[in-house]
Amino acid sequence: MKSMTGYGTSRASSKDVNVEVSIRAVNGRFLEPRFHLPREFVPFENELKKILSGVLHRGTVDVFISRKVKATSGRSQIQVNKELAKKYLTAYKSLSKDLGITYQVHLEAFARLPDVLKVEDAVDLSPGEEKVLKKAFTEACKNCDKERVREGKALQKDLSTLLANLQKQIKIITDLREEANVQLQDKFEQKIRSRLKGNEIDPARLSQEIVIQLEKADINEELSRLSEHIKNYSQLVASPTAEGKKLDFYTQELLREVNTIGSKSQVAKITQAVVEAKTLIERLREQVQNVQ
Repeated sequence: MKSMTGYGTSRASSKDVNVEVSIRAVNGRFLEPRFHLPREFVPFENELKKILSGVLHRGTVDVFISRKVKATSGRSQIQVNKELAKKYLTAYKSLSKDLGITYQVHLEAFARLPDVLKVEDAVDLSPGEEKVLKKAFTEACKNCDKERVREGKALQKDLSTLLANLQKQIKIITDLREEANVQLQDKFEQKIRSRLKGNEIDPARLSQEIVIQLEKADINEELSRLSEHIKNYSQLVASPTAEGKKLDFYTQELLREVNTIGSKSQVAKITQAVVEAKTLIERLREQVQNVQ
């Protein structure tokens, strides 16, 4: 089992550039990659998507990639903003005149002013840079997947615990079923006798009416389906290739059967167990949303 939540990073470099990749994944119905790339790497986006989809199959995935040209590569350029430097000089002269303070021009001071000197990385890709990018990206995908596996183990443990607690509540309902039917039988008999008070009651007709009412209120079919759903659910949770979509389907089926039992229940103890079961199923649903 894998979680859809994960984080992975990686770095790779050549003699000319350093490339750093960060991948952050959260839950989502489908695979939805969102790339944040330097403009030099935009042409490789489709190829990166193919690599990503080969490792991560579901989730919203943010990919952040940075590219830094090494100063020793000889591929960086220094841009001098002469017009801005002249404006700074004019402003200093005006301020000196207004304040009556003499000033001396130091070139080093001008070089430190914002945006006067600007280092720009080379736009053209260096030889082998695409290979460096794909190496870092593939490794980051694998690291993110490892984190999803680790998170998946914790999810698997939580789901197993919730499922075990749900089985306890279903057992309580099952154990109460016969007692509930006896109570319902007495209740239906009293109700029918009350309505037919003063009239002769045919025992066979009375039994038939009671059986009809009991069949409507009986929860045996729902309990049988619940038992089967929980069996399948347990197998999916234990499977190393558990799929979140299948688990989500069975979660809905569990809730459907428990709701039906709740609508039929006329016994306080069964109703109480149904409420506990629904709470556990809602928690199962929340956790299942994170399963890949």
